[in-house]
Amino acid sequence: MRAVGFHAPGGPEVVEVLDVPEPDRDDLLVVDVAGAAVNPVDLATRSGQIPTEGTTLLGWDLAGTVLRAPHGSGFAAGDRVAAMTAPLGTGIASMAERVALDPAFAVAVPASLDLLVAAALPLAGVTAVQTLRLAGLGAEDRVLLVGAQGSVGSHVAGRLLARQGPTDLVVRPGDADVWAVRLEQSEALGTVRTSPDTIGPGTYDVVIDTAGVPTLVDAVREGGRFVTITPFSAPTPEDHPSVDVRLTSVEISREDLQDVVARAASGAGVLPDVESLPLEAAGRAHARLEAGGVRGKLVLVP
Repeated sequence: MRAVGFHAPGGPEVVEVLDVPEPDRDDLLVVDVAGAAVNPVDLATRSGQIPTEGTTLLGWDLAGTVLRAPHGSGFAAGDRVAAMTAPLGTGIASMAERVALDPAFAVAVPASLDLLVAAALPLAGVTAVQTLRLAGLGAEDRVLLVGAQGSVGSHVAGRLLARQGPTDLVVRPGDADVWAVRLEQSEALGTVRTSPDTIGPGTYDVVIDTAGVPTLVDAVREGGRFVTITPFSAPTPEDHPSVDVRLTSVEISREDLQDVVARAASGAGVLPDVESLPLEAAGRAHARLEAGGVRGKLVLVP
């Protein structure tokens, strides 16, 4: 069976399609993978920024069709599912032709939702849900979201724009017009910005950073909160004693993933644009994502 991984860390060129054993666990859910999204954590793992030992398989997200399901799992052969495998903790990687995983990691995908779109949702969507929970927003909190155009940022933005509180967005210049329209059509009151340099100090109750701009901690008022998803570019809490600096540590949650998939199937929020690539193009996908400027999600198709 084919799966994506690497033997030693390095650049995108170390990523290859490997021959691995077929999953043969009767106590696990075996999924025929339709697609597995490429995420920044895959790049950090492949580059060695997240240390691993020996041959390492990649992939956190998948969607596909159940081939075998253990008794009592609530699933049956032929069911459409999505899952977040979190390989750094579970040892289960998603970029493969078939994957065996704990049924508790998987949720049903409604027929109205394309499986490749579903494959792009788990890690980004669950991270967004847990980031907003960590932010603990009050109804009147003035919020700045940094990186609304990104995979996690767009999920956060969709939920922020559904609230009526004051919300400003920072996006790349090329995305400003699209997000200005979305903001105008939403329940939120705010503006779209394209440069962090235009934001004054102490302006916001909460800054949510999904793009790795730690200097915007200065935009938080005294006693406010700076919430980030980027551990490698987070402000040092000791350097900002007047601000509550919080780092999202994403965890597998079936309930949160069910929320994300149901929201996407209902048409709420912002669905990711998906570009599909074969497993053999995994290294190219890493190079493109590492270079920046990718809009939407790159999904590998076995």
